[in-house]
Amino acid sequence: MYELILAALVLPIVIGLITLPQKNLTSIRYTNLVGSALTSGIILAIICKITEIKVFSSEFLYVDYLSAVLLLVVALLTFTATLFSLPYMEKEVKEGHVTEAMIPRYYALLNLFTFAMVSVLVVGNLGLMWVAVEGTTLASALLVAFYFDRSALEAAWKYVMICTVGICLALLGTMILYYAQVNAGGEAYALNWLYLKEISATLNPSITKLAFVFILIGYGTKAGLAPMHTWLPDAHSQAPAPVSGLLSGALLSCAFYALVRNIIIIQGTIGTEFIHTVLLGLGILSILFAIPFVLIQHDIKRLLAYSSVEHMGLIAIGFGVGTHLAVYAALLHIINHAIAKSALFYMVGIISQEYKTRHIKEIQGIARVMPAVATMFIIGVLAITGTPPLNIFISKFMLILAMFESNMWLLGGLTLLLLVGVFAGLMNYCLKMTFSNVPEKMKRANVSPVALTAIGLSICLMIVGGFYLPPVISEILTKAADIVIGG
Repeated sequence: MYELILAALVLPIVIGLITLPQKNLTSIRYTNLVGSALTSGIILAIICKITEIKVFSSEFLYVDYLSAVLLLVVALLTFTATLFSLPYMEKEVKEGHVTEAMIPRYYALLNLFTFAMVSVLVVGNLGLMWVAVEGTTLASALLVAFYFDRSALEAAWKYVMICTVGICLALLGTMILYYAQVNAGGEAYALNWLYLKEISATLNPSITKLAFVFILIGYGTKAGLAPMHTWLPDAHSQAPAPVSGLLSGALLSCAFYALVRNIIIIQGTIGTEFIHTVLLGLGILSILFAIPFVLIQHDIKRLLAYSSVEHMGLIAIGFGVGTHLAVYAALLHIINHAIAKSALFYMVGIISQEYKTRHIKEIQGIARVMPAVATMFIIGVLAITGTPPLNIFISKFMLILAMFESNMWLLGGLTLLLLVGVFAGLMNYCLKMTFSNVPEKMKRANVSPVALTAIGLSICLMIVGGFYLPPVISEILTKAADIVIGG
């Protein structure tokens, strides 16, 4: 197992280093495609191994069922993002948006980003986890600024500044948690997650509650929870489409994972009431903040970005309800959202390339210009809004059911009402862009089969996920939910 984890960490770095000096674009594409497939394969092997041994723990590494949930997300999105990048970046070069000399840097940074995300999920020390989360910020910020124009640099600067302030607060919270550990006489295993979980009942409640506040604000900023979400729309809209998919589907989820890892310890000290109340409040606030920007939006990528804020809010609500069903649903929603939102960002990448704009009013008649993309775009929007019988409907239904089973009738009703608003906004824009008249300048587009394959893989998972959840995935989610609620 140790060798598999080491390979998952080392391989992206090796592929990135091999890519940097290369000049031949074909060689770069094949190198990264093979490297991404191998990395995803190794991550899937780690997940399979966890189903057998349940937990792997060493001095610095720790992988369990909760790690496996997020590793599955990273494995899927790393491969589809790399696969989609092949035709997408090729077209960017042809249209003069980037130069050939920039392509090695793009793939190297993409691999560095993958390494950082995997690191977050396999370390067993909260201090190292903080370092890994900060590493994701540095790698992804360079990708947000990739086009190096005014808008991209502004978005990257805003991203770095806001998330760095947030991460600094998370570091302060982690240091306070370590102080609580030292006070309890446990300094021998500094910030070791497993040890902290074992001694959580002996930590000082007042100090630990203070640590939780800073950790929540810090990692909540990186996870895109309102009102700390202000970096997210700019970063998602300015990054290359494959990177936007990774940011929304994988990065936000990894940040939430770091938050949950800390919550598991803290709830053993201060109980769950305060934690759940705060998470429920931030969850509802995130959906409330997202709705007006979804209903009145001009940029198609920013539209999807605000949808991500809404979904992070839903996940926070799931953890805030705190029952086994709610946590199971929240973890399932992380997977479902990652699949659907990444595919939508890929499709928006194709659409914006063909129409030469991200302005919603200027994108019309997609069904006639790109019939295959239009079909998948409608399926993707239906999925992301929780329309049956697609995958996100299942996790949203379970979340709402968990609220009602916990007698949170007002919360459940309010959430449903807010989700109707999001549905109305997204479907309104989707139908207008897809079925309105085609602009005179637009001709039938030839979309790359490779791009359609990357998107089609996610679409298939959305459809199948609405009807069938493999028993092994259900078992992983069940055991992960047990870990979160303290089982």
